[in-house]
Amino acid sequence: MSQTASGVCAGVPGGLCRRPPEPPGRGVALRAKAALPAVLALAGLACLRGGTEPRRALAADAMEPVVLAPTAVAADGTLTIAAVFPTIGRYAASGLQSLQGARLAVEERNRAGGVNGRRLRLLEYRTGSYFVDVQHAAALAAKDGALAIVGANSSELSRAIAEVAEASGVPQISNVSTAGDLTWDPQTGRRRFVFRMCASDEVMGRLLADFAKDGLGARRVAVLYEVGRKYSQQLARTFRARFADEHAGRVLEEFFYLALETDFLPQLRRVREFDPDVVFLPGSFTDATLVAAQARTVGLDATFLGGDAWSSPLLFQRGAPPGPAYYVELCPRSPEFEERYGRGEEADAPGCRAVLAYDAVEVIAAGLRTLGPLRAEALESGRDETRRRLRDAIARTDLKATTGRVRFDAHGDRIQGVALQAVESTPEGLRVRPRGWLGER
Repeated sequence: MSQTASGVCAGVPGGLCRRPPEPPGRGVALRAKAALPAVLALAGLACLRGGTEPRRALAADAMEPVVLAPTAVAADGTLTIAAVFPTIGRYAASGLQSLQGARLAVEERNRAGGVNGRRLRLLEYRTGSYFVDVQHAAALAAKDGALAIVGANSSELSRAIAEVAEASGVPQISNVSTAGDLTWDPQTGRRRFVFRMCASDEVMGRLLADFAKDGLGARRVAVLYEVGRKYSQQLARTFRARFADEHAGRVLEEFFYLALETDFLPQLRRVREFDPDVVFLPGSFTDATLVAAQARTVGLDATFLGGDAWSSPLLFQRGAPPGPAYYVELCPRSPEFEERYGRGEEADAPGCRAVLAYDAVEVIAAGLRTLGPLRAEALESGRDETRRRLRDAIARTDLKATTGRVRFDAHGDRIQGVALQAVESTPEGLRVRPRGWLGER
């Protein structure tokens, strides 16, 4: 899944999110005059509830990753968990929600007495929305002694963290990254230290295909996907493999569009000629909204179906789809969690990003609990062994969490289905309501 935003580096001057890295270091050189606007723009990030002062600033003209790390980390006997999430740029909105979810979990766990007599400590690494940024932050977290890493909130960033986590032997749990190659490297196989809290693209594609044929009774499906976007292509590929079966009378036709394309009329005219029962749109909510508005113009009347990237209060705000519409979420809604979470700096409900980050911390805490009371040397000279033991404990997780039962398969993927949502027209406008659950829960 990927978060769409209006700008690549909103509020950050001069391409700060797109600089190649230098070797990891503690500080970033700063030319005061040139970098002052960047520092001022980011000063507010240190004021997030429960945050710490940054240890490094941003360089306006140096080739450095964008990372705000916590204050100097001392061996104080706490059980340290790193949260690596972007708070600048394209993925910032989702990153802030994820960070606050992880923070809430640590606060509540400590109020309940911590883990085996020790308090948890969340080391917050706030980054830009580029893979270099989170990779640098993950390396710092490993060096700082974090026992585990929670992050990130997009597949491209989580994969970058996974490389560091696997090489350093630090368990990583991503909250809302769906790419299949996050936990499974096509060249080396299973990434032993990497886990995810949500269904993968492959699982989501299969469940959506089953819903189309069994729940909607579809026999003809048009798939309109974005070329060049891995998420969209993978969902399209998995859906096709599961749905298409000429012997069973199920036919599927693929259509595609390019990134940043806004005129879908040529594709939609061909889709209308195909005369589908269902149009599957494995793209963003912005693409789905534009396609729905333009589908009415060409007289296309079909049920629309989408993945978790449709999840946004802005979905179909330019007009309702021509027929029924359904999409999936990566978790069930929890009003009780939302009440505890509050809104923080965000206007929108936290959604799956926050609650799955919360549950990721709970999984780590449960794993630490199974290790029993840890002596000081287990957190210092014996830290690598403690990380390995924690990794094994996470792999054996069977926990009742806020989002339901948490178990991981042999690939490190949570054994989990998806929540089905229905988009309905009402006199007051469109509304989304839960329709049920697809797959295991």
